[in-house]
Amino acid sequence: MSLDRGTRIYAGILGSLVGLSLLAWLLTLDFRLAEIDEMLKQDKQIAAYPYRFKALEIKGTTAILSTPRTSAVPAVKFLSMIFPRLSRKSEQDPAVIAAQKQLGKIQGKVRELVLSRQDIERVSWRIDRAWYAQKGVLID
Repeated sequence: MSLDRGTRIYAGILGSLVGLSLLAWLLTLDFRLAEIDEMLKQDKQIAAYPYRFKALEIKGTTAILSTPRTSAVPAVKFLSMIFPRLSRKSEQDPAVIAAQKQLGKIQGKVRELVLSRQDIERVSWRIDRAWYAQKGVLID
């Protein structure tokens, strides 16, 4: 089946636009995000923690990572989501305090691990709204 000249030109232009769009998309991908996520998965303590920290974006030498910590959600509520045994405990309960300290320790370890990369000088945290939304908690 032979295409007329106009159809061939149209197909060529359309194919070029699709190819350029794909190339532009590939150039915007930052493979360092996947490398950071893999680093976090390789650390046994971080990987064992019920919340999965992840790299969201890299701006210059700043890595932006997900965090469950937010003033919009009380710590005990977040902790009871990942540790159901804490669901009816007060914020002063020793188990809740220990869980808060563990979260701080793990998040600190995530930070240090990411800062160990030569291309990252700073870590910034962003609330993981998607994670909360999956759990039925909407954050403004």
